Amino acid sequence: MNIDKKRKREKTKTVIRWVLYFLLLSVEYVVMTTVQANIPLPLLMLSTAVCISVFEDPFDSALTGCVAGLMLDSAEGTLMGINGIMLMFGCLISSLLFYFVMRKHIVNVLLLSAAAAFIQTGFWYIFSYLIWGYDSNGRIYLHEFVPIMITTVIASGLLYPLIRFMHNNLGEIRETYVEEKSDDIVRE
Repeated sequence: MNIDKKRKREKTKTVIRWVLYFLLLSVEYVVMTTVQANIPLPLLMLSTAVCISVFEDPFDSALTGCVAGLMLDSAEGTLMGINGIMLMFGCLISSLLFYFVMRKHIVNVLLLSAAAAFIQTGFWYIFSYLIWGYDSNGRIYLHEFVPIMITTVIASGLLYPLIRFMHNNLGEIRETYVEEKSDDIVRE
């Protein structure tokens, strides 16, 4: 394949992939702001940001985490920037972990999603209830925040194959070369 055509196709696929990522985040924002259900809604944007950070570079995943965190702040009605900062650092750390240490496997994604959800709901609980003395025995945390964490981990397990599919089909173009067997090679 011609190198110029390959670069052009890769740029086009990258733009399409990022547009699909942010359309997915936008749909999740609409779901989080409009759906009123009796079950605790997962933090969908947190799950998506962690799943995206598995496959993307650290800078791109930090930027995605910041945008997803700001959208999460707006959807939850919390102070603007808190989730943005936490998700930015969380996605940066998870991207670096997958870049250098961990394998891209669904169990690792579920563990990182659970850790991110635990930190996010922990800060939310501490700064909204515990500091002000509204819940001294942790009943709100057990009945409100633990189900949110569980549904967030389940949502990341459902979103991971979708994001992996988008990354594999709209990622870098992989070329394979087949070496032909030649009898002209002299081996000593």
